[in-house]
Amino acid sequence: MRALFAALLATFCLAALPAAAATYELGSPAIAQVTLPDAWSPTVTERGVEATSADDEIYVAVRPAAIENAEDAVKQTLAYLVGQGVKIDVSTQRQQAAQINGMDAVSLAYSGKDEDDENIEISVSVFIISPSAAVILTYWGSKEGEQTYAAELRGILQSLQRK
Repeated sequence: MRALFAALLATFCLAALPAAAATYELGSPAIAQVTLPDAWSPTVTERGVEATSADDEIYVAVRPAAIENAEDAVKQTLAYLVGQGVKIDVSTQRQQAAQINGMDAVSLAYSGKDEDDENIEISVSVFIISPSAAVILTYWGSKEGEQTYAAELRGILQSLQRK
């Protein structure tokens, strides 16, 4: 009985430990920060940071943008996804405004297909950091990936903070 209790306690403690992750500053000077799981092999790019789950089910990119260029940044983001083989069904566009982590945000969501013709969900969200700055959070992934990585995706969203 004591061995069973010790095993359950060890399992509980291990499950409670957060997965390894790193925090990235966005912009120069930094206007925001986001934390991405190390297991997703985050890459710092000239525009921000991006990461893909090990099984390629989820792609996330986060980058700063000037407010006056936010609409162009969203268009460029969608064009980039199309260039990567993502087929966006514009007839499925859904728009939602919310306040997340104390920031006003507008999200455009779509259904589509990836380069392997698998069904995916696509989201491009604009977070208002200040009157002159925004952060663009781009996401695409399969329904299965959304379920598998729900905790990680929630963690990424919750970690996005203005500096």
